[in-house]
Amino acid sequence: MKAKYESLCKSLEVLKGTLQGLCRSAIAFTLVALVVLSSFTPAANAALFAKKGEVLSTKEIQTLVNAGLTGNYLADTTDTIKTLREAINLPEDAENRAAVKTSARYKINAYVSRYRADREKSGLYSYTTMLTALNTLAGYYNGSIKRAVPAKVRDRLLQEFDRAETALTQGR
Repeated sequence: MKAKYESLCKSLEVLKGTLQGLCRSAIAFTLVALVVLSSFTPAANAALFAKKGEVLSTKEIQTLVNAGLTGNYLADTTDTIKTLREAINLPEDAENRAAVKTSARYKINAYVSRYRADREKSGLYSYTTMLTALNTLAGYYNGSIKRAVPAKVRDRLLQEFDRAETALTQGR
């Protein structure tokens, strides 16, 4: 009986060693894959912003990602509202419609990213009103470039923008 248990224990130790070796191999393979794949990321990100044959500097890419936001909440909110008003009031047959929508998407993402974590700003009425409008607009812009914002939604967005501007002037 003792011999059976000893052989079983030896088999379990061999199995344990094999599993440890497999785990180490899997971890090593994952790390190598991450290193190899991450080397392609900067070129891919730069390709998002660059036009054919155009090379952008790091500062230009950073400006695009930040969408022109400065960190001044009042100025950034006013500028975001101005940009988004222009975007939603753009005629259906405008030639630069896709570019304006892409710019608006960058502006929305940058604005929300910058002020979401700022407890001082994220509690303001103007921010919550802006967030409501931005989420509504992002639903249309992130879904499809071809789909236009309906007139009823556009009117509601313009109301939200007016409320946010009023709250800004009142300091709330």
